[in-house]
Amino acid sequence: MLSVQRRSPVHYGLCNQTVTVYHRAEDGSIIRMVLCNAFFEHRKTVSTDKTGSREDNTFLLVIPGEAQPVFPGDKVLPGEGPDCADRAAWASLIPAKVPGLVVVREVSPQYWQGRVV
Repeated sequence: MLSVQRRSPVHYGLCNQTVTVYHRAEDGSIIRMVLCNAFFEHRKTVSTDKTGSREDNTFLLVIPGEAQPVFPGDKVLPGEGPDCADRAAWASLIPAKVPGLVVVREVSPQYWQGRVV
């Protein structure tokens, strides 16, 4: 029987941006990962109603590969971000103080033939 290896139908040609992912480990240490094969798109929308205006920030982050390097609660910064060595640095790493920084709320791994892509 002939086995055919099929390639993923998804094209990752736009995944050519660099992002820095900050992850707080269970022991409290901060893990900083600079990923050079990402696609990051950040959008701000402003909606207005009777009580005033509201700003919403959404983003799409695509990181191809067989591992899931991003989890809810992680912080992502476009480009190569600074070190984040301790709890104080983690606490000050917030979107209100760091332009472009986003906090991950939800992760949706995508699969092809039973493997994360």
